Amino acid sequence: MVKLLVLAPRKKSISTNMLIYEAKKMFKSVDFVPVKEVSLEVGEKYGVLHGDNSLLDYDYVLPRIDSHRAGFGYHVIKMLDYFKIKKPYPAESILIAHNKFATIFEIKKQGVPVPKTIYTQSQKTAKEILDMMEFPIVIKLVDSFGGKGVLFVEGETAAKSVFKTLDILNQHLLIEDYIENPGEDVRGIVAGDEVVASFKRVAAKGEKRSNALLGGKPTSYYLTEEEKEICIKAAEAIKSKICAVDIIQSKEGPKVIEVNLNPGLKSISKTKTGKDAAKKIIRFCHNQTKR
Repeated sequence: MVKLLVLAPRKKSISTNMLIYEAKKMFKSVDFVPVKEVSLEVGEKYGVLHGDNSLLDYDYVLPRIDSHRAGFGYHVIKMLDYFKIKKPYPAESILIAHNKFATIFEIKKQGVPVPKTIYTQSQKTAKEILDMMEFPIVIKLVDSFGGKGVLFVEGETAAKSVFKTLDILNQHLLIEDYIENPGEDVRGIVAGDEVVASFKRVAAKGEKRSNALLGGKPTSYYLTEEEKEICIKAAEAIKSKICAVDIIQSKEGPKVIEVNLNPGLKSISKTKTGKDAAKKIIRFCHNQTKR
C-alpha cells in the first residue's frame, strides 16, 4: 500500500483540498494532518507523532508549511529528514523560502536574474542606502507573503517614515529596486525538473501588486523557454522539487521577485494553461515513491 501524508495549516484550504482530491486517485491511502497538531519526541527514542500515531510510516510526505508555522515546521521536516522520509524538500528549504533575502541570495547564486536588493536591520543604514537608490523603491518585510508587507514608496520622506515605523516594530528592512511594470507578473509552477503549469497575474485597478489575495486576476500565459529555465534554476536554488516562481518583466529581461514553497492552485486552475497543476504535482509525488 502506497501511503501519502499531507501536512498543511488547515484542511479547508482550496489548494490543499485540490491536492488531496487528486492524491486519492493515485495513492492507496491519503491522510491529512495539521502541522500544529504534530508532536516531536526526543528521549529514549525519537518520534514524529499525531496523537498516538507515528508519521514515519508514510511512503511520501507532501508538506505545505506556511510562514506562520515555519519555525515549528522546520523542526518537523528536520525530523523527517533524519528518518529519510521522502518529500519534495528538506528542512533547509523552509528557512530559505520563508525569508525573502535568503531566497534572493540563493537564487542569485544560481545565476537567476533578480532586482537589486539591500537588506539591513538598521534604520540609520537604511537612510544612507536611500542615496544609492532611485525612487520609487520597494520595501518588503522579510517574512511577508501574498503581497502583504510589500510597499511601493515614491519619495525619501515617505521612505524614512516607513523605516521609522518598521524600526519601532522591530522589523528588518528589505529594500528593492522598483521595476516599471503595468501590474503584471507571471508564475511558473515547478514539479521535479519541469514547469508543469503557468499563468499571468494581473493586478486589480489602482493596485501594483498582482497577488490573488489583493484582487489580482489570473489569465492564461505560456512561459518562454528562458522563463522555464529560470523557474527550474530558482527551484534548485531553494532545494525544492515543488514550488512556484514569480517573474516580472524588466527592461533588462525577466527577473524573479519571489519563490513560493506552497503554491496556491485556485487561481491557476481558472486558466487553460494551469488546470492540471494539482494532478501533475501529485503524479510527481507518486512517481517519487517508486524510486
